[in-house]
Amino acid sequence: MSGQTELTVENWLWDMHGTRSAQRLAEFRPLERISRGTGPVRELPVDLVDLNHLEVVDRTGATITLDQHLESSFTEGLIVIKDGTVVYERYLNGLQPDTQHLLASVTKSITASVLGIEIGRGALGRDDRVADIAPEFSGTSVEDATIGQLIDMTVGTAFSEVHDELADPAQESDLMRFFRQTGTMPLGDADPIGVLGLFRELGQAYPHGDHFEYRTPLTCVVGRILELTTGRSYVDLISDDLWSQIGTEHDAAIVIDVGGFPFAGGGMTATLRDIARYGLVLLDNGVVAGKQVIPSDWIASTLDGSDDTRRAFAKCPQLTPEDLATWSEYRDAFWIVEPGRVYEALGLFGQICRINTETNTVITRFSAQPMHERTEIGFETYRAHAAIEAALAG
Repeated sequence: MSGQTELTVENWLWDMHGTRSAQRLAEFRPLERISRGTGPVRELPVDLVDLNHLEVVDRTGATITLDQHLESSFTEGLIVIKDGTVVYERYLNGLQPDTQHLLASVTKSITASVLGIEIGRGALGRDDRVADIAPEFSGTSVEDATIGQLIDMTVGTAFSEVHDELADPAQESDLMRFFRQTGTMPLGDADPIGVLGLFRELGQAYPHGDHFEYRTPLTCVVGRILELTTGRSYVDLISDDLWSQIGTEHDAAIVIDVGGFPFAGGGMTATLRDIARYGLVLLDNGVVAGKQVIPSDWIASTLDGSDDTRRAFAKCPQLTPEDLATWSEYRDAFWIVEPGRVYEALGLFGQICRINTETNTVITRFSAQPMHERTEIGFETYRAHAAIEAALAG
């Protein structure tokens, strides 16, 4: 890494694209390896289509090409798979096919997939009361919530996740206290209790199931409940249940928080092609090489959504009219674009795995968007993805 900025928890977030920090987490945070196992790699046939001149409406309202969009949107990798074949693949800003890149909240969707696998095996159920199956969480804000409410983020835990607050790391907000415990912001004078320790200090603000609010600590709790109900570590669960079963080519990894627990809500790193392979498993209803890896009924339940999650989503005080026009609900740690057809795993800085069952496409993108532009760039990327799907549909 000669000639590159030395990365620390103090500086990695402020110029992610310029320093390539989303590709270099192992330089400043401890990561635990998630093994791909020894099974065969799922081959990805390639038949490239020239999409570089495809027209995209950018965040200013101007029409630009896909090539220009990728260069101006802080994108670091994009792969498009149509009917099981790679039709477009680009690497930018030093990203390579074997580079581990931060997934951010795409990690949540992977955690949810393992939850679905374990529910399918009977280790726990969507309607189980949290404290009944995980007594460790008795006396916390989620003790009377169900597992479904937890993964759908409709529990009433009092926690405000406003990502714009990351611009001021000195403030004492809920989000800043949380990021310090993940180890991705300076801990300062805070005790190193980890995200689970911090969670136990949170109260309950509203009745479970009343409405959706996006709160990363909740998925971290899901990761711990999976450990408690299976007797296996979070890392082993991800490796054994999912990562080693879907034909991945490379090991993944995950950030370890200051309390020693894997950051199950946002800390995974993986390669672009391996996340595309994950998207293909979802597109193929959980089947890989004839084997049912993720239960098909879990995937259908996620994609179809429910009246409860749609109602809860519509009542969310955090969402803008543009958000509500883009997604219909949040279900099993996925953002549902069109129930029964299109859903997305999304990460804070422009990490996306989009599955469209109607066009039979998977679009996976890694980005390093700056905090102050990420919302506008985000909607630009959604328009780009829709344009790609339309072009490939003919």
